[in-house]
Amino acid sequence: MEFKRREQHAGEHGRAAAVCLGLLCLLLLVTPGDNTEIQTGSSNPTEEGNPLQTCLNNVTQLQMKIDRLEEEKKEMVSHICPDGWTYFNSSCYFKSSESKNWNESRQDCLGKGADLVIINSREENSFLKNSGLTAWVGLSDLETEGEWKWVDGSSLSYKYWAKGQPDDYGGEDCGEVRPTRDGWNDLPCSERLQWICEKRIPVHPPWI
Repeated sequence: MEFKRREQHAGEHGRAAAVCLGLLCLLLLVTPGDNTEIQTGSSNPTEEGNPLQTCLNNVTQLQMKIDRLEEEKKEMVSHICPDGWTYFNSSCYFKSSESKNWNESRQDCLGKGADLVIINSREENSFLKNSGLTAWVGLSDLETEGEWKWVDGSSLSYKYWAKGQPDDYGGEDCGEVRPTRDGWNDLPCSERLQWICEKRIPVHPPWI
C-alpha cells in the first residue's frame, strides 16, 4: 500500500506543480493596478524579458518534462514484470490459459511467487473485467461459511458481487470474476476455471 501511495504522489506532485505555476501566470495576468514593473516597459507580451511570457514558457517546459517522465515510467514498468505477466498499479498479473479447480489454481500462483488476485478497488476490478477472462480470484469462505475473505486473510474492503450473490447454491465457497456478466459470483471450489495470479512489486522503482 505504501508503494501505491508513493507512485500516485510522484505523478500528482508533478501535475500539481504545473497547475500552481499556471495559476501564478494567471495571477500576473489579471492582477489589477499599475503593472509597469510586470510589463518591464514593453507592450508586447511575447517580447523577451516579459515576466508573464517567461512564466508561461516555464509552464510549457514543466508540462513537457512531466510528459517525458510519464513515457519513461511506462517504458520502465514494462520491464518490471516477468514475461507473460501484465503490470497494473504496482502489481504484476498472470492470466492462465488452462483451467484448474480453485485450490490447484492457487497452488500454481504460489509456485510462481504470487497468489490468486486480491481485488482492492473499482479500478483494479475494471482492469480485470477488461481482460475478458472468467476466472478464479483469491476469494473464499472456506474457513467460516458466509464470511468471505481474501487469500491473505483480509476482509472485503471493496465488494462487487452480482445481484443475489453470493448465494452458496449447492455449496459454493470460492469466488470468480465474470466479465460477460455484472459482478462476482460464488462457485463450488471443485469447478475448473482459468485463474488470475497477482504478484506485488516488493521494491520502489527508480523513479520514486
